[in-house]
Amino acid sequence: MLGISALCIVWMSGYGAVFMVITILTTYLSGMIMDGIVKKNDLTGLEKSVKKQIRAKVKRQKKAVVWLYVLINLGILLVLKYFNFFSTTAFRFVNLLGIERTPFILKVAVPFGLSYYTLQALSYVIDVFRGKYQAERNVLKVALFIAFFPQLHEGPFGRYDQLEPQMSAGKRISIDSVYDGAARILWGLFEIFMVANRAAIISDAVFAGSGQYGGMTIALGGIAFTLQLYAEFIGYIDVARGISKIFGIELAENFNMPFLAENVADFWRRWHISLGAFFRDYVFYPVSTSQWLRKLTKKMSFDLGNAVSLTLSLLAVWFLTGLWHGASVKYICYGLYYFVLIMAFNMLSPRAEKLLQKAKIDQQNRVLRGLRILKTWIFVLIGMIMFRAENMSVFAQMMGSLFHTGEHFALFSVIEFPDFAVLILSVLTMVTCAALRLRQIDLVEKYRELAPYQKYLVCFFLFCVIMIFGAYGLDYIAPDPIYGGF
Repeated sequence: MLGISALCIVWMSGYGAVFMVITILTTYLSGMIMDGIVKKNDLTGLEKSVKKQIRAKVKRQKKAVVWLYVLINLGILLVLKYFNFFSTTAFRFVNLLGIERTPFILKVAVPFGLSYYTLQALSYVIDVFRGKYQAERNVLKVALFIAFFPQLHEGPFGRYDQLEPQMSAGKRISIDSVYDGAARILWGLFEIFMVANRAAIISDAVFAGSGQYGGMTIALGGIAFTLQLYAEFIGYIDVARGISKIFGIELAENFNMPFLAENVADFWRRWHISLGAFFRDYVFYPVSTSQWLRKLTKKMSFDLGNAVSLTLSLLAVWFLTGLWHGASVKYICYGLYYFVLIMAFNMLSPRAEKLLQKAKIDQQNRVLRGLRILKTWIFVLIGMIMFRAENMSVFAQMMGSLFHTGEHFALFSVIEFPDFAVLILSVLTMVTCAALRLRQIDLVEKYRELAPYQKYLVCFFLFCVIMIFGAYGLDYIAPDPIYGGF
């Protein structure tokens, strides 16, 4: 698997693969050095006061290793992915002062999967620092964890203690694992070619002419893009999980029916789960428990201190979430948009619950839950329009256009009726599968219970559907993967 991953990275990144090699070596060495520091300072037989001093010294030394690691690897990420954004932004401010300067633009190809493998490697180093597990002594195992090719395109993020045992188990590829993996891959391709790429035809047309459209057309574009993003993202994740399944490796679920969320915080617990878990464990908790934050809130009342701690921790999470998605003011605003919504929800939900209790309204009432889901859809739709818009000015113009009528949007001048019909039927297929899952009918388990020839027929049927009805062809230009760019 490591050999296949290496070939994939060299093919996709060329000379940029050297940056992954740097990350692999620094990750391995950082773990080994921290383990060496711990073993060098053996506490056996020492007095309690001496143990305390040595533990403090060990922690300082390990922290220095982590900071050096962060400086190197996040430095690579910041330079390759964000340097041009920071350079352009800085020179804009300089130009506002009347000093005409041209920003320096760095022309370096960003390595394949840079954002994904950097954060995944960082989780390993931090876990070793925390003592969650000992450092891995085999550099090839660390290399495979970081470079495992199915994850590099769009995730999901993995944790070393979950993936390493599976990667080291040496399971043989069996006919069952091939059929299970093939079905997952084909289902992922169904989501991409049948749903995402067709929804992209509509969303691209609306956003390209956003200045002339208004009202329901803008809303339609936002809905089409939301559908495109979801189907594409979950499709690529299913392809990654299917490839991994063939090798006997189970990757984490990255979605849990996000469009049934009753608030935006719940939406993000269901959407891109592995990214949310990363920011929770390696940003939110460290910030909320940091010494500088404790000092800041020390003289505050308990409630005020908790509010300040929560606010600053969430601000860090959502600022970085926005920045992770792209080097643009738009993406930073996208992250802060959800920060504001979640803070508002945290402030208003206790009051809303009290009002419902006074009115003797059951909070699990189906109508009430439906209204909550609808409200969440509206907030998510606004976020998606911001995410897709070219910049914040275009987003503001589109939001204003929602309340005005613009030119008539001729849907079938953009997408042919047969393609639109296939899109609707494909979406209904996805919705039906989700509904069956809600009713505790596990289609995956039922598929696994089939005889090999029956599994073959299911896979062959999916393959034929994609080949016959999929969005592709000589005149068709497939959109670039959205999340693959992050």
